[in-house]
Amino acid sequence: MPRTVEQNTIVRETRKKQILEAALTVYVRLGYYGTDMDTVAAEAGLAKGLVYYYYKTKKDLFEELFEWMFQEGEDFSNSLLEKTESMDALEQLMYYVYAVFGANKKNPRMMQFFMRVPFDAYAVFSKNQRIEGALKSDLHRLALTKIIEKGMEQKLIPIMNPSSAANSFWTVFVANLFEYSRLILGTQETPKNEEKALRDVVQFCFQGLGIEYKVWNFYLEKIVSMEK
Repeated sequence: MPRTVEQNTIVRETRKKQILEAALTVYVRLGYYGTDMDTVAAEAGLAKGLVYYYYKTKKDLFEELFEWMFQEGEDFSNSLLEKTESMDALEQLMYYVYAVFGANKKNPRMMQFFMRVPFDAYAVFSKNQRIEGALKSDLHRLALTKIIEKGMEQKLIPIMNPSSAANSFWTVFVANLFEYSRLILGTQETPKNEEKALRDVVQFCFQGLGIEYKVWNFYLEKIVSMEK
């Protein structure tokens, strides 16, 4: 019996998701220029012809991959802001760090992707698409800017340039998280104490905002106990 339209749609979306997942895995390992359709097909466990059936060129595949990942990042960031809106700024900031750290633990490819994509977007997108993509890939830093501004208004964070503070915070956070994602992906030895790894990341980030140990530690303990 022939498949229904609905069944064909499900098969199509399942196959495309399978290919995109494989492309993401290969991309974080080899980059755009190091990736070819043969490698993606092998990673997906599919015939190369089937990959080409859904994506006529590597550029087509990566354009959809980048758009998919940008949307994933945007949805994740927006959901965190919505969930933590009623918290004070330091609790909100701590929850944001905790949640991104946890998401990276579940899917370390995400951080690897966002570290690589600024170097490859020009090969995939037009100028206007690159500008839009750059804004989407910068969502976390923009979200942090809003939280830090809120913290200054609440007198929980010392007065400083919120955009510069968010940039420094995010840079330190990403550098540590990127290193941690490499550990999870198996390119280095996995840390034995994940709680200490989280605490180290938090310490570097919050001290950069001038937040004392007893303050950020209180919020960290609160978030950890809340999420258990």
